[in-house]
Amino acid sequence: MKVLVIADVHGNAEALSAVLEKERDVDATVFLGDTVLSGPQPNETMALLGKVDGILIEGNHDVEMREPERFDAWPTPWRAYAKWILDTLEPAGWELLRGLRPEGEYEVGGVRVLLHHGVLPDEPRQALPDTADERLAALAGVSDCPMVLFGHSHIQFRRTIGGKEFINPGSVGQPRCGRRVACYGLIEDGVFRHCQVEYDPGPWLAALDGIRPLDGVPEFRGWLKKALLSGYGIGEREPWTRFAREGYV
Repeated sequence: MKVLVIADVHGNAEALSAVLEKERDVDATVFLGDTVLSGPQPNETMALLGKVDGILIEGNHDVEMREPERFDAWPTPWRAYAKWILDTLEPAGWELLRGLRPEGEYEVGGVRVLLHHGVLPDEPRQALPDTADERLAALAGVSDCPMVLFGHSHIQFRRTIGGKEFINPGSVGQPRCGRRVACYGLIEDGVFRHCQVEYDPGPWLAALDGIRPLDGVPEFRGWLKKALLSGYGIGEREPWTRFAREGYV
């Protein structure tokens, strides 16, 4: 049994397509949340996710899309970008978004796993390779599942705490440690391994250029392009530059 584990696509259909093409022989797929916000290929991304067979849970950005009043406090360029995504997403995409499942225990490939998007209850709200054991273990709650799969922090790592494996497959669409690759994982015969694949960023860049509400903020559009091409999805800064130096993806 071969299970594909993906997370944090963020509207990057090119990266997702590269993963799905490389792993065409999987028996099932696990998706750990964050479908299209904030990326320039919302409909293409949802069309691809709609074809996978498996368990798809929601992420924090998926919840935000259903509660758009959350965008009111966002900076103006990000608010315009989010509104464009909401207005552009087709009915089939909204149907998939509303059908995403909650975090919880599931059986995948004969293995009992806890699926979590990865948002921690207190600041900082993401689990990183150097997060303290007790904070990382909080993702499991009272579950005794031997494997906890989570995303949100966009970095590939794994830790064993109290006999449980805590595994982040990394981000398909927005890596943060200086390498522009689509990150994911595979579970084969109950054993997890991290994987990456390269992809062509050209269609993503062209889609971003086609978003008319961003014409008035060229510096913002330029920042988004640089972030993708550099592999530093939210900017070349700490702790991501440190993790890059330490070999994380």
